[in-house]
This record gives sequence, C-alpha cells and structure tokens, in this order.
Amino acid sequence: SSGINAANGGGGDGPQQPAETKPAAPTAKQPAAAAAAVAATGESKEDDESEETPQLPLGTSLESQNEDLEIMMMLHEQECLINQMNEAYKEFDIELVKLRKDKIQLDVELKNGDLRIILLFEELLLLKEFEKRENLLQEALSSKLSDRDEMSDKIEELEEKLSNKKMYMEELQENEKLLYESFTEQLGENNKFADFLTKVFKKKIKRVKKTTEMEGDSDESDSDDDFDSSSEEEDEDEDGVEHLDLNICPPGCSQDLYDATIVMREKKLDLEEAIQEEKKIIDSLKKEVDALIKKNKVISHGVKCAKNDLEAFQLEKQKKMNELDVIVTLNLDQIQFMQNGVLPSDLSSCLVFHSTGVNQLASRIKELQQEKAHQIRKFKELKKSHIHLIKGRKAMQEKLLALDEKCQNMMLLKFGREVDLKKLENISTNRIAEELKETIAKKDSKYSRKLNEWDVQISQAKQRLLSATRDHTSRLDTLNELTKDKQDLEGVLDGKQKNLGGEYSGQRKADLKERQRLLQLVQLQAQEIDALKDEIGILSRKDGHILPPTQTAVPPLPPIGGHA
Repeated sequence: SSGINAANGGGGDGPQQPAETKPAAPTAKQPAAAAAAVAATGESKEDDESEETPQLPLGTSLESQNEDLEIMMMLHEQECLINQMNEAYKEFDIELVKLRKDKIQLDVELKNGDLRIILLFEELLLLKEFEKRENLLQEALSSKLSDRDEMSDKIEELEEKLSNKKMYMEELQENEKLLYESFTEQLGENNKFADFLTKVFKKKIKRVKKTTEMEGDSDESDSDDDFDSSSEEEDEDEDGVEHLDLNICPPGCSQDLYDATIVMREKKLDLEEAIQEEKKIIDSLKKEVDALIKKNKVISHGVKCAKNDLEAFQLEKQKKMNELDVIVTLNLDQIQFMQNGVLPSDLSSCLVFHSTGVNQLASRIKELQQEKAHQIRKFKELKKSHIHLIKGRKAMQEKLLALDEKCQNMMLLKFGREVDLKKLENISTNRIAEELKETIAKKDSKYSRKLNEWDVQISQAKQRLLSATRDHTSRLDTLNELTKDKQDLEGVLDGKQKNLGGEYSGQRKADLKERQRLLQLVQLQAQEIDALKDEIGILSRKDGHILPPTQTAVPPLPPIGGHA
C-alpha cells in the first residue's frame, strides 16, 4: 500500500505542475507549450510506467488516464478562456473607437450649437436695438390706416345718403312732370280759359308755414312771398290783355275745373318746396363728401409715406442682420480654394456655396458652348440671307428705275408732261363702282319695302292671334261658368231628391242663404259709409289729397219669391 501511495503521489505531483504554472502567462503560444508539456509528461509517464509496470497493479493505469483527460480538459478550457479574452479585447477596442468618433461628432455639434447660440444672441441684441423704432413706425402706420378706414366709412355713408336723396329728388321731379301732364289733360283741347287756368296753376301764393318751424324761417318765407307777389304783378303787367282776378273763378269757366286747378297748384307748390329742400341737402352732402375725399387723399398720402418708412426701416434692419458673421464648418476635402497646390492661410476672399451649384456651373459651361456653336451657325445663315436680300434689293431698285423711266415716257407721249397719278385717280370716277352702288341702293330700297310689308303682315297676324286667343279664353271662361252652374244644379237636384220632405220642416236653406247675403250687403254698405265720411273729412281740409273711391263688389240680390 505504501508503494501504491508513493506511485500515486508521484504521478499526481508530476502532471499538476504544468497546470499550475501555464495560466500565469496568457499568450498565443500557450496552447503549443501546453501540448509540448503534455507530450513531455506523457513520455515521462510512459517511461515510468514501463519501468515500474512489473511493480504496480492495474488500477494505476486507469487513474493516470483520468488525470490525463482532466489535464486535457483543463487545457481546452484554458484555451477557450484565452480566446474569449482576446475577443473581448477586440470588441472593447472597436467600441472605444466608435465612442471616440461619437464624442468627436458630439463635440462638433456642440461647437456648432454654441456658435449658433452666439449668432442668435447677436441677432437678438440687434432686434432689441431696432424694436423701439419699429414699434413707433408700426403704431403710426396702424393709426393712419384706422383713420383712413374711418374716413372711407364716412364717405361711403354720405355717398349712400346722397344717392338716396338723388333718387328721392328724381321721384319728386317725376311726380311734378306727371302733375303737369295731368293738368294739361284736365284742360283738354280748345279750352277758352286755358291761359287763365295756366296762370292760376303757375301762380306763386303765400304759403302758410307750420307752427313747429322757427321764426327766422317764417321771416324768410314772408320775404319769399313778397318776391312771389311782385313776380305775379310783373307777369300780369306783361300780359296786359285781360286783367282777371286769379283768386276768383271767371264767369263761363267751370268751377270744378277751377277748384281742381287750385288743388293741383297746392300739390305743385308742395313738390317745388320739397325739391328745393332736397337740392339744398344734396349740395351740402356734396360739399361734405368733397371735403372728406380731400382729407382721405391726405391720409392716404400719409399711409403711403408711413409704409415707405417702414419698408426702408426693414431694409436697414435686414442689412444689419446680413452683416453678422455666420460660421460654417467644412471638411478639408470640401475646400477647393488652393494656391499653388497649398491651402492659403487667409480664406476671407473665399465663397461658400452648395456642391450642386458647382455641378450646375460645370454643366452650364457645356451648355453655353453648345449655344455658342448654335448661334455661330445661325449667324452664318443670317449673313448669307442678308447678302441675298441685298442683291435682290439692288435688282428691284434697277427694275423700279426702269419702270419709272417707262412711265415718264408714256406720260410725255399721252399728256405731253408729267402728271400726278394719285390726283388723276381721285379726279376720275370709276363707272363700274358707281353702277354697283346704284344697283345696291335699288336692291336695298326694294328689300326694305319687302321687309316693311312683312312687318305689317306679321303685326296683323299677331293681332289676329291675340283676338283669337282672347275669344278662345272668353269661351273657355263661359264654358267653365256653365259647367260650374251645371254642377251646382245637379247638386241641388240631388239634394232635393234626397230630402224631399226637408223643405217643409223648419226654416228653409234658401232663406238662410238670403239672410247671409243681406248681412253681407249691410256690412259692405257700412264700409262704404265709413269711406265716404273719410273722404268728406279729407275734402274739408285745404291740403287734403283725394284718393279714388274703393269699389267693392256687391253680391246680387235674389229675385223676389225665388228659390235657391
């Protein structure tokens, strides 16, 4: 047993030394060294076993194999761990490079952000500097715009009033014309007192003003009345044929006609006074509108000046904003400004623009070259055509000279001297043209007569159609009335056949209908009495206007002893 233990201890101590010492130096050469150590231990082990085989039992070989397997497994595990460590090193380096790149990018963005903040701060200071002036200009512009709007509203309101007054004045003038026409119609033709009634109609009498007016107005009216009376005396003196009193109806003249003339004169004077008042109001409104239009022009000029000032201020502000320095970050490969193959230290004269602009400029060079070649070809073609036209012009000038000489020779042979052909053409008449004009005039007259005849025939046909239509409608109306009467009679007969004994029981229906008709007649007569009373009240006043009486349809009374 002691021999076995010594063998086990020796066998265990021998292979354990490499497993303890090799992980201390994790390098790429460790697997080979471990393999060499395993091979060496295996050889030494085989030598020991070969030397000690006769002395050891069978269990020692199995234990040594298990230990060798454990050693190999541990070496494989060591190799895997070393590979994992190397991969972790590589991943760490890659991530470190990525983080370094991200840090650099973030640093660039932060610097750009700082520069942008500085630029915005400078713009803010500049805007605050210009803010007070801008607010003052904006307030001035807004106040002037509000004044202009108010003025335009006033002008529109006054123009609307003016248009309404003009329409009302036109209505008054139209009423005055209608009044004159009605007066002439009332006089009729061949009236002996036409001149007298015309004077009465045109006479200007003293008008009684309303009590609500002021005393100054009454004084003015008195002065006007005095002027009117003087003008009347002048008119009477100018006539001087018959001195008749215009305030009294002369003998032989109809009193109704004279009274109607007096009433129409009152209406005429009312219309004239209303027209004069409307003229005064229209004149005052026109003056107000003109004054407001002038003020509006001044305000509009002020608005225009304020807008110009604000635009000039905005341009100045934009100019100051454009003078601020803007920092642009560029890569070295984006810089194309080189001097002798070297980047200059001063880049103040450089121009920064987009790369697409460079490509467009390069393509534009080729386009311009093509256009230049096309224009050169076109110029050559135009030059050839110009030369050809010059030759043609010379040939035509020679031909014109020859024709002028031939024309002069022919004029000398025919007239004996040179004659102006334009004057000759104006003097000489064209017979063919005159004949054509005569034929055209004849045909025009002929066709115009035919057209007139056709127009007459068309108007006659229209009259016949109208009369036939009226006749047809009247017949249709009579037919409708007859059918209605027929239906009523049929209904009455049917009712009588159904209620043969109803006539003798109680009050008859015909009596009820007759009573309703009498009640309606009484109501209508009461309405007519009220209307006549109103007309009497209107006629009792001096300035009353008479309206035509309303004619109400009175239902026909049933015949005496008739039945419905």
